Amino acid sequence: MGAIAKEAGLSRQALYLVFADKADLFVALLRYVDGQRGIVKEQAKIRDAPTGVDALLAIVDRQARLNPDFKPLADTFELLRRQDPAVEQAWRDRQGDRLEGCRVVVARLAAEGRLRPGLDSAAAADLVWTLTSVSAWDDLVARRGWTDAEYRERMSALLLAAVVA
Repeated sequence: MGAIAKEAGLSRQALYLVFADKADLFVALLRYVDGQRGIVKEQAKIRDAPTGVDALLAIVDRQARLNPDFKPLADTFELLRRQDPAVEQAWRDRQGDRLEGCRVVVARLAAEGRLRPGLDSAAAADLVWTLTSVSAWDDLVARRGWTDAEYRERMSALLLAAVVA
C-alpha cells in the first residue's frame, strides 16, 4: 500500500482513509474498470432482454465485444492472484458478480420453462459462467483463431444446446 500511495502522490494514511486494505483497493479498481467498460449498461441489456434465451445470447455477445479490451487486465489479475491473496479476493469478487448474473439468467430460463430437463439451475449457471469466461474466450479467439462472429455463433449454439430445453 505504501508503494501505491507513493505512486498516487498520497500518504499511506490517506490511502487507508479510502480503502480498508489492498483487497478493497483492487476491488475498487476492477469495479472502476467495469464502469469504464459500461458493464452497468451491459447488465441492463441482459436483464431487459425479452426472454431468457435472449438474455443468454446477450451474455455471449457482451463477452465477444468486451473481452478484447479487458484481456490485458484479466491476464494481469490472473498472474497476480496466484501470488497475492488480496488480488485473489478482488478477482473472486468480480467473478462472483458475473456468476450472479448467470444465475439470474438461468433462473429466468427456469421460470419460463426453458431450462433443459434434468439440469439443475446451479449446474446450468456454472456452465454459462465457465463457458463465457475470459479464459474460454481467450482460448478460442486468441489462441485457436476464432473470429468474433465464430465465437458468438458457436458459443451461442453450445450454450443453447447445453442449458435450454
